[in-house]
Amino acid sequence: MREEPNRLDDFAHRTRAVATTAVTGVAVIALFAALTVVPPRSGAHDTPAVADATTSEQASARQTLSYCPAAMTIADTASYGDEEFRTSTGDLASARRYAAFGSVFHAQVDRLGADGSSDGLVLEGARDAEGSDVFIAGQDKAADAAILDTRLLSAADGTGSTGAVASWATTGDIPGIAAASCVTPALVQRFLVPSTTTGNTQQLVVVNPSDKPTSVDIAIWGTEHGRITPATSSVLTVGADGSADMLLNAAAPDEQGLYVSVTSRDAAVGAIVRSVAIDGLTPHGNDYVAPLDAAATTQTIMLPDGDATTTLSAYADKDATITLSWMSDHGLVDIGRLDAHAGKVTLKELKDRPKDAHAILAQSDTPCTLAAQSTVEGADGQRDYAVIGAHAAYAQSALALPNGTDATIALANMGEKGATITFTGYDGKGEQSGTKRVKVDADSSTTLDAADLGGVVAAIRVDDADATIVWGAFPTNATLRDAKTAALAYVPATSLDVPRQLVHAFNDPGIVR
Repeated sequence: MREEPNRLDDFAHRTRAVATTAVTGVAVIALFAALTVVPPRSGAHDTPAVADATTSEQASARQTLSYCPAAMTIADTASYGDEEFRTSTGDLASARRYAAFGSVFHAQVDRLGADGSSDGLVLEGARDAEGSDVFIAGQDKAADAAILDTRLLSAADGTGSTGAVASWATTGDIPGIAAASCVTPALVQRFLVPSTTTGNTQQLVVVNPSDKPTSVDIAIWGTEHGRITPATSSVLTVGADGSADMLLNAAAPDEQGLYVSVTSRDAAVGAIVRSVAIDGLTPHGNDYVAPLDAAATTQTIMLPDGDATTTLSAYADKDATITLSWMSDHGLVDIGRLDAHAGKVTLKELKDRPKDAHAILAQSDTPCTLAAQSTVEGADGQRDYAVIGAHAAYAQSALALPNGTDATIALANMGEKGATITFTGYDGKGEQSGTKRVKVDADSSTTLDAADLGGVVAAIRVDDADATIVWGAFPTNATLRDAKTAALAYVPATSLDVPRQLVHAFNDPGIVR
């Protein structure tokens, strides 16, 4: 790793924002904090005396934070009743992996609440064949939540970090696999959550990586009653460098699905939902439910290989008509229409999936949010499921594969013409393990094995693809295959594009009075 440049020596540990103000008698430069730009007020004063004395500069964050969830668990682990009826996590194992790419000078992982620990896990790496820096680290256990703190040299293309967690078991009450990518904290995060009927547990976990406490408002909409007044409190207080949780199945029981909005008042928070389903004594799956992308009118949802059944959930503020299509190897196959009702979660079970369909294309007349719950069957009634949100296409993106997992990569081309994508794999030391070029027809999808990129692949990156490609990984491992345990999980690709904002400076003599 390279030494930290002098211009950043005065950074405090985990600085959450950078603010710069310059005021003179004739000029004011816009305040900016990390990624937020406050534009000059319009109409507050007369037109500037020198109309052409305006300059613009591009501003971007020099630090990014990601919340990486702890291992999957059962919300209620109390020991009561006969032993054979007590809940158990069985032979649960977990792991995490982190990767940073591009113009990065330091990336480190600390346990949530470590409070400036100097012994955090530092990502190490090398320069790849294209001259880009690649830093990778892994953890064999994910007992506690963690924060990935990445310091950037610049917001150059292809710069950013990603991480992923996976938990798996072959015995106990949560057999199968659950996985998620690390979450970028935000003031507002939204979720489409599975059923809250008997046997289903939906535990919302909110973490606050900042150095000040915050209050979080929880708003819920269901399939039956629209906007729901929670049976429990609708406000969570989350301490600095701390976490809090809420059982959504207690707050809004007996719904077939929920749309949940998490709004923080004072600090950006990370959130995830731990979803577990049990029918009597038979496990019916578990997964992390990740925050949704912004509502959109054209969206793609990736699908696993095999005989998974899929139910689509949708939410829109206004009535929306959604046209659905399978994305096969060679174009679109019509599914039909989903009418989403304003202010309610709407469900649709998808049937007759073509064998070569690896994604769903959804096009709507008004912005909406979508997620799919795909389920696979195992022996003796055991099931596992993955909750897969709709995701945007990125020109440059990456994902990490947790230690001890391999994966199938699914990709879809939303464009109107064919595309060729180059995938690059990296091992645990940040060295290239292999590359593979994949051709995808217009409005089509395909898959490849992560093993095609080398032996043990720790991270995968796509550089300079058409901005019409959506992709992600379905991880599993030999332990689950050998035990013949039904297992399904999904990790989406993360954009390697540091958001930029344009900052304007202008003459305004009227501001000094």
